[in-house]
Amino acid sequence: MRIALCDFDDKYLNSLLSYLYGKCESKNFASFTTIEDYEAASNNNQYEYTIMADDFYEKLKVLKKDSLCKESGKLIILSATIDNLQSEDAYSVIYKYGPMDGLYRMMEYKSYKASDSRKYAVYSPSHHELTEMYGLSMCQMFRESKKVLLIDTMHCPIVKKLIRDGPRGGLIDVIYKLENDKSCEIENMIEEYSEIDVLPLALNPMDVASIKKEQWRMLIDYVDSLKYEVYVFLIEDINQGFKEIMNYVDNCILINKRGDYYKETQDYMKEYIRGIGTSTTSIELLMSANNLSEGCYQLEELLTGNLGRYVRSQNYSVSS
Repeated sequence: MRIALCDFDDKYLNSLLSYLYGKCESKNFASFTTIEDYEAASNNNQYEYTIMADDFYEKLKVLKKDSLCKESGKLIILSATIDNLQSEDAYSVIYKYGPMDGLYRMMEYKSYKASDSRKYAVYSPSHHELTEMYGLSMCQMFRESKKVLLIDTMHCPIVKKLIRDGPRGGLIDVIYKLENDKSCEIENMIEEYSEIDVLPLALNPMDVASIKKEQWRMLIDYVDSLKYEVYVFLIEDINQGFKEIMNYVDNCILINKRGDYYKETQDYMKEYIRGIGTSTTSIELLMSANNLSEGCYQLEELLTGNLGRYVRSQNYSVSS
């Protein structure tokens, strides 16, 4: 693997280069402190990754225009400010003066893409109250023969009430550790419910809204490296990582309510998600949580009753 490092600051570049040499095996690095040197080298070399300071990128972009990202392989921008880490679709962004381990992780996780796993998202544009239970029922069905990871991004996830000792951490904790802790093992933070592995949940209703696009990319790359056979994402609202999740999954199951009003919303989201390039399956879920036992909230009634049977009738395949 060949990697190009580009920065006008030679002291920073030497420090980053020393760090990466110590961390990475079977990787060749080339460093550039001038645009002229980088252009001359890129004419004769193909780089799987180009890691570039934001001021270097801005000046080079003026010269190269649309051809830059095509020639740079996977482009990672080192942002000098923490306030503006949003990125274009063509590249990833990381804070330049944060822990260098975050950059190393960004490259490493992208090297372990699982090709034989099945990936689903479950989302209800009409906010059907059984969306989370639908996804959990899918996981219960899959785990009978496959290793399943549930990534529940609901604002107030019900499943956290089902975890025996309660969640030990949340999504924000996972992202913080991925960005800052060189020795962390996120696998140790994964919870378990009824033989289903659950990524730590949102512990605060604001957690999901605060996760930035590049953090979603990092999180998705990491969970993909865990090599589960089935991934199920539960989504409540359009968040900053919605497009990243849609790009990752094979199929988005859209849970709908009956009625023309809901159908219009469903059709709009179906076309939007298909525009991203992801298949969709529309489900008109007529049942509700209103018919549970009076005076209680029996989740098992949903998972083992009519809802569970309905999910099984959909014949979701993990082998196709």
